[in-house]
Amino acid sequence: KSGVALVAEERYAEPKEVEKLVITPVMKELGLAFRRNQKNVVEALEAMNEQEAMEMKATLESKEEVEFYVCTLGKNVCIKKNMVSISKEVKKEQRRVFTPSVIEPAFGIGRIIYCLYEHCFSMRPNKAGDEQLNVFRFSPLVAPIKCTVFPLVQNQQFEEATKVIAKELTSVGISHKVDITGTSIGKKYARSDELGVPFAITVDSETSVTIRERDSKDQV
Repeated sequence: KSGVALVAEERYAEPKEVEKLVITPVMKELGLAFRRNQKNVVEALEAMNEQEAMEMKATLESKEEVEFYVCTLGKNVCIKKNMVSISKEVKKEQRRVFTPSVIEPAFGIGRIIYCLYEHCFSMRPNKAGDEQLNVFRFSPLVAPIKCTVFPLVQNQQFEEATKVIAKELTSVGISHKVDITGTSIGKKYARSDELGVPFAITVDSETSVTIRERDSKDQV
């Protein structure tokens, strides 16, 4: 609506001779033939590509008239030889004017996160095989929580060891989640998997731990 031409231009270092297609509608003849539809016919004629224009020129020279489809009218019209002039001319040009191809993706970080969720989500049966558990298989590089830490059983010494490990993880900048609830170890693993946490550290005693990998469920 602004009237600004949405085109770009490339200036040549030296003028170039370019063969141009020239389509010249004869306004008087088109006005007499089509009256209020003249504008639609003129726009359709000027919008022809080179192949269409040269085919029309050949038909007009051999048959004096041609059936021409005007999309804005939704029908064919009869174009006679005296209604349009079609030719090719060699012109010198200082620049090339073109409509650039523009790729303008419109999405925010939310859509990227949704794609990440969908790509990483899966389900697998529990140990008994009677329930499907949700698992987010986030890569350790992108997982928001890198590991969970929890004691094997509710025990004061185990919980103290858990807090020591959590403090060490914090000091080296590893994100983690501590779970010292009385939930069974299997449910803690399932809860951790559903959050997409790649590793789980289970405190087995005051001096030993078990590290479990989420996807393979291997433990060391």
